[in-house]
Amino acid sequence: MRTTLLFAFLLAALSGFAQDNFTITGDGDGFQEGDKIFLSYRSVKGFIEDSVTVHNKSFRFSGSVSGPVRASLYRNQNPKYANVIFDAATVYLEKGNITLHSSDTLRHSANAGTPLNTDYDELRAALRPYFDKLTTLRDPYELSDQEQKDKALVARLKSIYHNQVDLMVPVQFSFVDKHPSSYVSLVTLSELIRDSRWIDKVEGSFSKLSPELKSSVLGESIKQKIQLGKRISVGTLAKDFAQPDVNGKTIRLSDYRGKYVLLDFWASWCGPCRAENPNVLSAYNKYKSKGFTVLSVSIDEKKDKEKWLKAIKEDGMIWTQLSDLKGNDNLPYKIYGITTIPANLLISPDGVVIAKDLKREALHSTLANIFK
Repeated sequence: MRTTLLFAFLLAALSGFAQDNFTITGDGDGFQEGDKIFLSYRSVKGFIEDSVTVHNKSFRFSGSVSGPVRASLYRNQNPKYANVIFDAATVYLEKGNITLHSSDTLRHSANAGTPLNTDYDELRAALRPYFDKLTTLRDPYELSDQEQKDKALVARLKSIYHNQVDLMVPVQFSFVDKHPSSYVSLVTLSELIRDSRWIDKVEGSFSKLSPELKSSVLGESIKQKIQLGKRISVGTLAKDFAQPDVNGKTIRLSDYRGKYVLLDFWASWCGPCRAENPNVLSAYNKYKSKGFTVLSVSIDEKKDKEKWLKAIKEDGMIWTQLSDLKGNDNLPYKIYGITTIPANLLISPDGVVIAKDLKREALHSTLANIFK
């Protein structure tokens, strides 16, 4: 009897680590003989990397995963060392034979062969017109040094670019609601929740997902982010906290009662934060004489203190800067349920949160309405 029970226990334990075998077969008219294709993804074993060489305009990978995994393919660029990726594709690893076919190279691949890759290709097809439009726009993050000095140009291009990106959001939510049992939907929501503007819609779509998706590791992560993101909402009293500034002096949020305060969360290593800093500086300079100020909290770590101080100087952040240099364990970061940066809250003179995540032109239009 004991032997039977032990055998049953072992089977149950092993089933938790069951592996699904997959193959990826790709071809493209634009591939060159000898092109190197890199495959990378995270698994229960850690970060996995593999590579193969293109022969006769095609390549092939094989392996096994525990449950569905989103992976990335790169052509002739090892992602470990590349700063900018020029040719890549996304693929969902699951049991079966996955195919990628392209009239060119990776970035134009069509996914097929397994259910999740078919789903992903449907989502890509729905988003393609918006991506095509993006390619016709000037990327505000790739301007020359001289062009970046023209603040009006930068602001205008950012507005056009991000407005186009925002047009994709309803398409993504529509896909999720039509595919409540697809892991692609879960991954899509995990990307959308990075912007707190969509948190209520993410919560609504998440509630419609299958029980299996909601109880998965990624599902639990999204659920936690929803709960954290709704910890502080518009209309609630901003919670007080104390943090050291760059000189070690303790500053409290309540010290700023009587002013409109933009409580800004960022870090020196955060590219999107650094890109938004000039916009915050512009708003600060325009409204600082009218009762507006900024209070920034960095989630840099102690080992990166010099990088934090250098970034403050480089970005001209002349307002008060706070940090306990504890990274994601930063006290106000946890108090306010911040899950991604850049993030901010606009607090009224009497300490009430009146807006969240005001970026780009939304920050300026909101302040303009306040200081008519």
